[in-house]
Amino acid sequence: MPCPPIIYIFFNRPELMRQSFAAIRAARPARLYLIADGPRPLNPADAERCAAARAYIESQLDWPCEVTRDYSEVNLGCGRRIRSGLTAAFALLGEAIVIEDDILPHPDFFPFCAGFLARYRNQPEVHSICGFNPVGKFFPDERQCIPSRVNSIWGWASWQRAWQSYRSDFAGWDDPSTREALRAFICNDLHFQNEALGFDKVFSGQLDTWDYQWTYTLFVDRRVALVSPVNLITNLGFLPDATHTTHDKPSHLRTLRSYPLPGKIEGPASLDPDPVYDHVAPLIAQTASIPKIAALRTLCRSYRPLARRLFRK
Repeated sequence: MPCPPIIYIFFNRPELMRQSFAAIRAARPARLYLIADGPRPLNPADAERCAAARAYIESQLDWPCEVTRDYSEVNLGCGRRIRSGLTAAFALLGEAIVIEDDILPHPDFFPFCAGFLARYRNQPEVHSICGFNPVGKFFPDERQCIPSRVNSIWGWASWQRAWQSYRSDFAGWDDPSTREALRAFICNDLHFQNEALGFDKVFSGQLDTWDYQWTYTLFVDRRVALVSPVNLITNLGFLPDATHTTHDKPSHLRTLRSYPLPGKIEGPASLDPDPVYDHVAPLIAQTASIPKIAALRTLCRSYRPLARRLFRK
């Protein structure tokens, strides 16, 4: 299946781009949409590094490809730059894979997204296709993608019909009835509390980002993400110059490996969220306890009936 259009988001890290963009170059999409922010005025190294990042991209465009360059000459910040870039990109492309410069996708990520973008193109309850799976291998003998309320932006794909309802302003979040309705929809207090903490920071202006609003849209519209049954994504960005995934933040996720897909992956029999994944994935993503993480992964890999009983609806 041909590779779908790819939206590639980068800034000033050409070293990381040599790994992540190499995966895109190998996939050879026919359409490529490039989003880049401008240098920060108070960071003297940015002008040279932003220019180097853009020059690197140009040096790698050696296959037949329609390229759109959405480059800002001034710094808009993480939230405004990515939000405005994705809005323009989805309006132009209709559907696309989204990869940031610190995301290294497994080669199987591209056909995985291609198949499910086509299959669920006209099903409004499907929010996105996600390649990141913190479990690593979820019920490895099952060859179905996982419908989930757990949304990830570490390697994902979606459609204009989903993005057009993106709630950049968190409309309704200050209403207690909205919070309780979302808590009931999520069915997992740990997951709700973690997301609510981020929502509050963005809503109050303490955090400049774009991704919490995308997850908020999934919750408000009662949608699901379709997650790969094995992890297809490595995050390279746990570095000193990262915006959010700083190198000193304890995280086992920085060493999480990716895997090939176990053969052809089918769509789920139902789009009802998987209760096991929706409990286990947030636990693994948010705990620092290595023994607990290992136990949860073993539960999913080896004891499927027990996991189903423990986390049934």
